[in-house]
Formats: sequence, structure tokens, C-alpha cells
Amino acid sequence: MSSISIRFPDGSREFRYPERPLEVGDVLHHDGERYRVLSVSNNDDGRDRATVELIAEDLLDKLQSEEGGLRLVPAESSP
Repeated sequence: MSSISIRFPDGSREFRYPERPLEVGDVLHHDGERYRVLSVSNNDDGRDRATVELIAEDLLDKLQSEEGGLRLVPAESSP
């Protein structure tokens, strides 16, 4: 199974790699919060890592649809 480590403000977690590779600027939805991808890199061990930041909730964020955002699936819950 291929996975990616995503570095959230409160720590890193591992997820199944999405069908489409993550890119800088992508929006992720995780645990009811929206995050923006700041960087995507390759670790020394050959695994991918993404760093994200929380997107502040304001009126514009609330009006925008979440459709099209990438949904994260924890690596340990793979079939």
C-alpha cells in the first residue's frame, strides 16, 4: 500500500495515497477542518510528505462548497 505522511499543525499522520497526487495549493478536508497544502516533498526514506496549514473560517470559506476537495483516508483503514 502506498501512503503519504501529512504534517498537520498538531503533528504528522499517515494516509493512503490519494488517486491524484497532492499539489501545493490543494485543499484537504480532515476531521471537519479544511487545510491547504503548503509543500509536497520526498523524505530521506523515499516516502512522500506534505505539509499543510489550517484554513481560517470566514464568511467566504463558509459559502464555498467542499465539493472537489480531497478526502483523507487513514492508512491503517485500508482494505
